[in-house]
Amino acid sequence: MPRFLRLIIWDAMFFLILTAGYAAVQYLGPQTTAAYLVTMLTCAVCGAFLAQLSSWGIHWTELILVGLPALYLVLAPFLSVWVDTAGFLPFLIVPDCLLQSASSTLRMAGALTLGYLLWKKFR
Repeated sequence: MPRFLRLIIWDAMFFLILTAGYAAVQYLGPQTTAAYLVTMLTCAVCGAFLAQLSSWGIHWTELILVGLPALYLVLAPFLSVWVDTAGFLPFLIVPDCLLQSASSTLRMAGALTLGYLLWKKFR
């Protein structure tokens, strides 16, 4: 149980940092020096988080609890086309903010995270 709890806390902090970095860049404007610095800081912190995760070892729980949210970020535009337009759910699976071009940073971070997890697990 301590490993599972530690992983849940890690996951929440990792995606919170990604979200805060994304919000800061949107607030500062994507073409400013401060936004570039925030993006680099976010990448550095998330890289440190991934290094910490790999020191624990990558098991199936990491793939499920970290990989699935990362996969969701990567596939958000494709999910919205198939699931949200079908109309059989009373709510949206993908919020509109994930469909904007400004959220490409989040999708790239999700792809890098998922790729890193799969590489560490199956190498």
